[in-house]
Amino acid sequence: MNTLYLGNRQEFETKAIDYVSKSDAYKVLLKKDKGNGDQKWQTELNQMVESMNLLLESLKNHEFLNVDLYNGLLVDASKVKLPYLYFLPDVSKENEISLVPYITSQHSATWKISKYLNELLRPFVDKILSTTTFRDEPDFMYQLYDHIFTKHELQSTTLLCAIKITNFYTLDTHKNMIDIVDCFLEDNLVPNKLEQVTIQNIKNLLHIFLYNNIFYYKDHIYTLTKDSPNTMPLSDTLSNIYVFVWQKQNLKTATAKQRIFRKI
Repeated sequence: MNTLYLGNRQEFETKAIDYVSKSDAYKVLLKKDKGNGDQKWQTELNQMVESMNLLLESLKNHEFLNVDLYNGLLVDASKVKLPYLYFLPDVSKENEISLVPYITSQHSATWKISKYLNELLRPFVDKILSTTTFRDEPDFMYQLYDHIFTKHELQSTTLLCAIKITNFYTLDTHKNMIDIVDCFLEDNLVPNKLEQVTIQNIKNLLHIFLYNNIFYYKDHIYTLTKDSPNTMPLSDTLSNIYVFVWQKQNLKTATAKQRIFRKI
C-alpha cells in the first residue's frame, strides 16, 4: 500500500541534512567540484571497483574462491551505478516526524557479493535464530501461551516490554561486525565450513562487502563506517546475528537468568 505524505519541504530538507551531519555512520570521501565533479566521482568509483576485483583475484589465486564463483562475483564497472541516499518520513509516532534513511543498492558495486553471502548465510542463520524469533502474530500468541501454561515461566508480576532498536542497521564498526559474525559461526558450525565455504573465506568476502559501500548525497560521496545499506537483505542478516549474540551474552549474567528475549 502506498502512502502519501504532505509536509513542509524546507523542514523535511533540514531534518535530512541534520541527520547526515550528525550521523557517526557516514564519512565524507569526496566533494563534487564544479566543472569536473562527475569525472572525479566516476574515477573514485572505478578505483574502488578495481580494488575489489584485485582482492577477489587474490582470493582466487590463494584457492579461497573457485573460478566459477570468482567470475560470478567480479564487478563490471560499466554496469555499476553510484548509490544515492534518500529519506522517507516515519509517522508512527503522534505529533512527531522522524526520517528514515535509505540507500539504493541494486546496481551498486557490492550488490553481487551481498546477494551471494546472504543466500549462503540466511537459511543457516534463520534456523539458529528460530528459537528466539517470533515469525508472526499467531506464533507470538502460541509462544506466549506456551510460556504461561506449559512452561509456567510467566507470573502475575512478570513485566513485558518492547525494545525498538533505532540503529539496527548501524550497530557497530565493520571490524566488530566481522568479529561478531566470526564468533557466531564458530559457536554454531560443527565443521569449520558452511556449504563448503570456510569461516575465514566468509570473513574475507564480508570485509570486501562492508568496506566498499559508498553513496552520494547533495554533492558529496560518503562511505559507510558502520554496517551496510538497509536496502540489502544481507544487512538484515548481519544485524540479526549481532543482536542474537548480544542476547546470548546478556543472558549469561546473573541478573538476566529470569529474562526471556524474543525478536519480532
